[in-house]
Amino acid sequence: MHAASRLPRRWWGAFERWVSDRTRPALLRWEQLPGQVQVFVTYPVMVALLFPFHVIVFDLAWVRSLFYALFWGIPATAIVFIATRAEAAKRRQQEPPEDGDE
Repeated sequence: MHAASRLPRRWWGAFERWVSDRTRPALLRWEQLPGQVQVFVTYPVMVALLFPFHVIVFDLAWVRSLFYALFWGIPATAIVFIATRAEAAKRRQQEPPEDGDE
């Protein structure tokens, strides 16, 4: 019974490692970008994602959806920016210090 209950965890862990191995280089490059660049890249993407969301899910007119997307794009961009900084700081704390500075 225990082996069967661990099977999904093993599969999920392997999947997480596979995704991590493939996305880590891009993630590290993203974290190294200056904050202003991250904001200027993230905001248009958030607006582009939120616009059809408001049109389709809330069935709003396109003009109103555009204004809502522009408005909600600001806090969504802030969330991505803050989460990026927090994850980068957490990753720096977990990495062992380099011994080349002695």
